[in-house]
Amino acid sequence: MKPLLSSVGVLLILACPARAPEEVASTTFSAKNLVPVQEMMETAIADGRITAGVAAVARGAETIWLGTAGEMAPGVPMRGDAILPLASVGKMFTATAAMVLYERGVISLEDPVSKYIPEFADVVVLVTDEGGISTLVTPERPMTVYHLLTHTGGLTVTGDEFWAAWDAHTGTTTTTHFARALAALPLFAQPGDEFRYGQTGASYEVLGAVIEIASGQTLEAFMAEAIFEPLGLDDSYFYLPRAQSDRLPAVYRNVDGALQVDREAGEDFPRSTFFHGGGGVRSAAGDILHFARLFLEGGSVDGVQILDSESVAMMMSDHLGDKAPDHWKARGLSWGFGAAVQYSGDDAGSRVLEQYGWVGGGFAKLWVDPQERLIAYFGFPMTPPGDNELLTEFEARVVAAVNQGRADAPAL
Repeated sequence: MKPLLSSVGVLLILACPARAPEEVASTTFSAKNLVPVQEMMETAIADGRITAGVAAVARGAETIWLGTAGEMAPGVPMRGDAILPLASVGKMFTATAAMVLYERGVISLEDPVSKYIPEFADVVVLVTDEGGISTLVTPERPMTVYHLLTHTGGLTVTGDEFWAAWDAHTGTTTTTHFARALAALPLFAQPGDEFRYGQTGASYEVLGAVIEIASGQTLEAFMAEAIFEPLGLDDSYFYLPRAQSDRLPAVYRNVDGALQVDREAGEDFPRSTFFHGGGGVRSAAGDILHFARLFLEGGSVDGVQILDSESVAMMMSDHLGDKAPDHWKARGLSWGFGAAVQYSGDDAGSRVLEQYGWVGGGFAKLWVDPQERLIAYFGFPMTPPGDNELLTEFEARVVAAVNQGRADAPAL
């Protein structure tokens, strides 16, 4: 794994090459190894944690297992092609869209955000000294597209002022209007100095606005042209066509430990002009597995090239280094573009990329394991905060299945 000084002046640790296909074959596993995942979903339903779920595991192009549990609506079994919100897992799509524009030469990672949204030329940074005295200062450097991709722009993404802007614009106006509202808030840090995701990952809402302005299309239209249509993702949307409403399961909310209906089966969000770059994509398991192959196969799926391999390597690289939160560093975690990266090994010379992926709203999880050529996805119809512990349990059971498959495989 060689270090590379990127064009934006950041030391990247490029992902190690994945195992060769013949090596992966020696660790093969089958659907029988994933029975505990099915049992996990059924137990979670029996315990009242969720009402339905769909999970899938693939190795490269082969779907090893796709399981469902629960009901779309009372008396209607959960479908394997149910379309579920991805929430922040959708950032992987948004980052991919940004990299398409980057490869086309439409945007540069070094571009100031103010090139697309002029209000960002006037942002200020709120600095508080040791005595608690706050002052507003001029940024030492402009906020760039790269900063948005890595959540290091210094954007205010928490607090009352942020939520007031969120409530005033999301689902009502456009990504650009929301981005302008965030530009009116002081930055919490100098651009490039600190990683802060916030509760929504709102840097990707601003990134969505940049994509819309640079492409001249809505985020929905650009993703359809650049990602959904070329890859044949016929079950991926921001807002579902009415003819697909039977693919939407009922969505529940946890209220004081009990699940209550938040949206009935077939009920979509009201369509608006706001397309969430931070997590507006909804998709079915088959599409999700197909999309995720981009990150195992160097940006190409079944001969359709969406990105070149260098762009994919950049997306799956550590862009934070020491800026990663301490509790992440202890687990080998950092941030790439669109998702987290997780490494094994102790230092840059020996680290191996084990996972690239993310979670959304406590009800969706997707990751790829380039060493095992593995893709794993789990989703269930909930409104945030969802059930992050269940997502963690899913990962543990999939990892256990891989390890069992390795133990059962014949020696080479």
